[in-house]
Amino acid sequence: MKTLLVALNSKYIHSSLAVWYLKAYCSNEDEQAYNGVEIAEYTINDNIESILGSICLKKPEIICFSCYIWNIEYVLKLTRNIKKLMPECIIILGGPEVSYDAEKIMEAEPSVDFIISGEGETALKNLLQHIRQGQVSHFTHIKQIRGLTYREKGEIKSTEPCTLIENLDEIPSPYTDEFFILLKNRIVYYESSRGCPFNCSYCLSSTIAGVRYFSLDRVKKDISILISRNVRQVKFVDRTFNANKKRAKEIFKYIIEESAKTRSDINFHFEMGGDLFDEEMLDILSTAPPGLIQFEIGVQTTNQDALKEIDRITDYEKLKNNIQRLISNGNIHIHLDLIAGLPYEDYESFIKSFNDVYSLNPHHLQLGFLKLLKGSKIRRQSGLHGYIFRDYPPYEVLSNKYISYNRILTLKAVEELVERYYNSGRFTISLRYITKKIFHKPFDFYYSFSKYYETCGYYEKSLGAKELYRVLYEFIEAVADQSSLNLIKDLLRLDFLKCDSSGSLPDILKSDTPKEFKDECFQFLREEDNIKKYLPGFNGMTAKDMYKKVHFQIFDYNIFSWKDDIPKEKVIPEKTVVLFDYTKKDRVTGWFTFTKLDTSYFPSLSSQNKP
Repeated sequence: MKTLLVALNSKYIHSSLAVWYLKAYCSNEDEQAYNGVEIAEYTINDNIESILGSICLKKPEIICFSCYIWNIEYVLKLTRNIKKLMPECIIILGGPEVSYDAEKIMEAEPSVDFIISGEGETALKNLLQHIRQGQVSHFTHIKQIRGLTYREKGEIKSTEPCTLIENLDEIPSPYTDEFFILLKNRIVYYESSRGCPFNCSYCLSSTIAGVRYFSLDRVKKDISILISRNVRQVKFVDRTFNANKKRAKEIFKYIIEESAKTRSDINFHFEMGGDLFDEEMLDILSTAPPGLIQFEIGVQTTNQDALKEIDRITDYEKLKNNIQRLISNGNIHIHLDLIAGLPYEDYESFIKSFNDVYSLNPHHLQLGFLKLLKGSKIRRQSGLHGYIFRDYPPYEVLSNKYISYNRILTLKAVEELVERYYNSGRFTISLRYITKKIFHKPFDFYYSFSKYYETCGYYEKSLGAKELYRVLYEFIEAVADQSSLNLIKDLLRLDFLKCDSSGSLPDILKSDTPKEFKDECFQFLREEDNIKKYLPGFNGMTAKDMYKKVHFQIFDYNIFSWKDDIPKEKVIPEKTVVLFDYTKKDRVTGWFTFTKLDTSYFPSLSSQNKP
């Protein structure tokens, strides 16, 4: 019987690990079953009518949907219409969004024939075997399948909870030739373990006790396959990858060694516990080439009462020191998470958490909002803290005893600006100065900027990159001391040029240059010694061709000294030339390479720096 495993991903760049695991397991020792199972991946941004048509044209007899908070509404719309068009088709749902109230969903959705709750490989394989053998109407057989909700003579019934696969190596690798053919440059998701040793009350991983691991041999074999198949990014979905330090170090070493043998452009993403690094692990990580590894670290809050209430134990000082060390090494991209709406965290407390985490200078800061997920402890106990939350996915907090809906809206406005400005990576140097010297506290800046955005109606507009610079400068122009504006313009110029290879500044940042400057730039490029020193990869190119790949910019201040931090010495004007090489980009920051040049190369400027 033709079986279709359907994934509706949140973005095109994502892929679904679940459906590929299910196919691999259902085909294990059953080649006939394997040949009858197909995979179809779509996104929630696709036209739902197109998805419906695509599924129906495949004429499946069994359809299985993998259900999550981002796709459940789309899945249910599809199942209703599929059942109308193909009433004999058997529809099976699985995944976290249907695992905790399966009977309720079956009551509300007559188009659904079965729901598998919890870990799905064993249950789906057994169910498909029963269906193919014509035993689906023999309920004595169905009752033997654990983790199954089904219909029996008009009644909805559920079997015992699913049995977990203890030896994960029993699951065949999903990384087959077919997988890579259909991948199409999307992110590959990978798990080396299932479960989590911690019990955070907002997380579904806490609903299953213990951690199970794929063997290190299996993990290494899979990693080697992924490295060899031109995969762009591999995201490990292990909930706290470094909880088992010895194992994590072994995998890190293997990734570093194997990637060095074959390629340098692959990236591995891990979710890490910020306070769980030890000295040996940090030393190993310091040897990774830039961009090979990136970390997402959930800080969530620095409020100790909130952390205790959500059953999360964190040594913040250790976490802070580890993050600062990782960032100072400059070879690993660091993504930090905050959650607004936690118990005991009011508005003022969240501002403190925001400022604490922002001051760590991560490459990416995600300001998220608590989601009271089905099956989570915090949802079961929501009344204790007066939670009001959306009754539809993603079940996001609206208010609680400690923070009002109006304050949540304020944080939403701030979050939008953090995403547009900080997380774009285009304003790193400017924001460092603005948040320390103009506003003194990061949250003060984002709050004030959000009010300006709201007043001007910018939240409703889709602003291009150059417009973002204009808006930020106009805001600063209205609040900063006049003596700071020229410096801030210089910082914005540097931020723009290190990220934009056009070399064409926004109008508001353009400045006059001496008429001789362009000729001096060409003369610089004609000198062989200059090319050897500053642009060694350009040997043999003409000055004209080189000029198309670089940019020379005059700054009013010694802007190069601001690259890593705000200089401690007094800032005085000093004409400076910076060379931007648009053929080289830092894999961690995304910045193009730039170098300060001696102004003696540019006679038209030399006199301007004389006292």
